[in-house]
Amino acid sequence: MVLAGQPNVGKSSLLNALAGAELAIVTPIPGTTRDRISETIQIEGVPLHVIDTAGLRGAHEASDEVERIGIGRSWQAIHEADAVVFLHDLTRRGEAAYEAADAAIAAQLPAGVAVLEVYNKCDAVGAPPALAEGAIALSARTGTGLDALRHALLAQAGWQATADGVFIARARHVDALQRTREHLQLAQAHARQRDAALDLLAEELRQAHDALGEITGAMTADDLLGEIFSRFCIGK
Repeated sequence: MVLAGQPNVGKSSLLNALAGAELAIVTPIPGTTRDRISETIQIEGVPLHVIDTAGLRGAHEASDEVERIGIGRSWQAIHEADAVVFLHDLTRRGEAAYEAADAAIAAQLPAGVAVLEVYNKCDAVGAPPALAEGAIALSARTGTGLDALRHALLAQAGWQATADGVFIARARHVDALQRTREHLQLAQAHARQRDAALDLLAEELRQAHDALGEITGAMTADDLLGEIFSRFCIGK
């Protein structure tokens, strides 16, 4: 899930509120966030990978080359996302330039990516605003409306509460699990052979590991070596 929107709409504040920690620097200066900030949060036991991005605006409006690169990475994250929280600033609603910039961002959002329309800073306006169906008004500063956003994120992730607990699955997850089972069954077949080639057994186990990594987050061979060397003293 990617938090996207213009500078100073409260993306970093929302990330901090969802994570329950001060992960991102928050200032009133536009362009404070220069690069993507990633965090995994849990809602009802369901892990969600959240990415805070640099505020979106035209390249000519960026303060320097670093911010321009950050904006480019923001768009890359948006195109790779399963869902985008498009954050708006209620205190600037109705301003012609602000609305035009929001419309320009909306026109560039990729087709096929779910978009949640979220309006921040509801604590700074008077009466609750009239919003489109499905849109959420909240305050990242006070926490008002955060539960509604959490429930919307769970629904988007495919979460279902059942009598037995929490169930979440996507088609690609089911496919990955099926491939994991197939590779493990082949590995068992190799292991049962007294003269089994260990390289074939190891390859099936590697394939099973890679399939699971599509769900849990892949760990490469370099990652594994780094983990080993961080925990054990191994000589030449």
